[in-house]
Amino acid sequence: MPLLSTHEAIGAVSEALRSQLELRTSILTTVSRPEVAANGDAIPKLNLFLYQIDFDPHLKNHSLDDGQPAPLWLVLRYLVTAYDSSLDSDTVDAHRMLARALARLQEMNFLAPAVPALIDNPEPLKISFDNADVDLLSKVMQGSEEKYRISAAFQVRPVLIAPDVTPSYAPLVLTVGPPGAEGVLVLPSMGPNLKQVVPSRFEIGATIEFSGDNINGGIETVYIGSMELPVIAAREGAVRALVPAAPTISAGVHTAVVAKLLASGRQQLSNPQLVTLLPSLVAAVRGPLSLNGSNLFGNVTLNGERLGGPDDNILVAFYREGQIVLNLEVNGSVAQTSVQVVVTNNKALPPGIYYLIVRVNGAQAQLTPAVEWIL
Repeated sequence: MPLLSTHEAIGAVSEALRSQLELRTSILTTVSRPEVAANGDAIPKLNLFLYQIDFDPHLKNHSLDDGQPAPLWLVLRYLVTAYDSSLDSDTVDAHRMLARALARLQEMNFLAPAVPALIDNPEPLKISFDNADVDLLSKVMQGSEEKYRISAAFQVRPVLIAPDVTPSYAPLVLTVGPPGAEGVLVLPSMGPNLKQVVPSRFEIGATIEFSGDNINGGIETVYIGSMELPVIAAREGAVRALVPAAPTISAGVHTAVVAKLLASGRQQLSNPQLVTLLPSLVAAVRGPLSLNGSNLFGNVTLNGERLGGPDDNILVAFYREGQIVLNLEVNGSVAQTSVQVVVTNNKALPPGIYYLIVRVNGAQAQLTPAVEWIL
């Protein structure tokens, strides 16, 4: 790539705009200050004036080659002014020529000149219009010999000017240690980069997709917390795993990673993402109720999966008419398939229908069964 030619890119853009405008409008087009064009030959003409150069803030750190210094990315701002045969810019004829020039600039829109200074621009030059208000024109056309002339403003971006610097390439490091007695194996990548787990909240039996960079058929295992799962399907960019009906972890928030098996037998883990295993509530069975005045107390048995073990935080809330009436912390079982909720005499509830909200380690069950708290 003859990037040194980009050092002439500003002049090449001006010449490309001038030649294209002249070709498309059949009107003589010059590049100069407005007062210089006004002092030329008394013939109809268009004039381009480069009045400002900006550095593109969106591309200022964008390099053409990873690890190398970023080039200059410019935004060139122009004024286009029309002159009639008497070199006046405020006549009907001048206005007609200005309109023709704007129409042709709009037609050009994306400009891809084949000249050496611009051929290596990574994308076509985009032409877009700016507001040319009184303040802008007054600032540009000020001075004893300058006259206010109606003009239109537009910009061209991005214009590349590549630096003339020596690259900092080096041979790739493949092994560490003397030849024949290499030690640490150096991999040609940073390993799997996990970007997303879908769904991020799931119950037992769900199929989970892990996606990201360097995730493919080379990934054989995924982990959710301490639970190791085999990959059941893989494609470039993603793998899938099935959450078993009887997982080895409790409901709650866990880290999820994918693992790649290295030649040494070790596993290379990805960065973690947070996922939530939800408790699966199937049914709520109410036991006998007793009276305490007008209120009732008794027990409810909750059945399901991953409802919490002896060391888990399990909360059961009685919800009615838009608010939680009673919130109880209960004990789980090793099997995690049932929970006994006991409403004691001193916490007796008024008769009615209550919805039960179950949360295990901060993860809430999707089902909220209704319980008739009525004799």
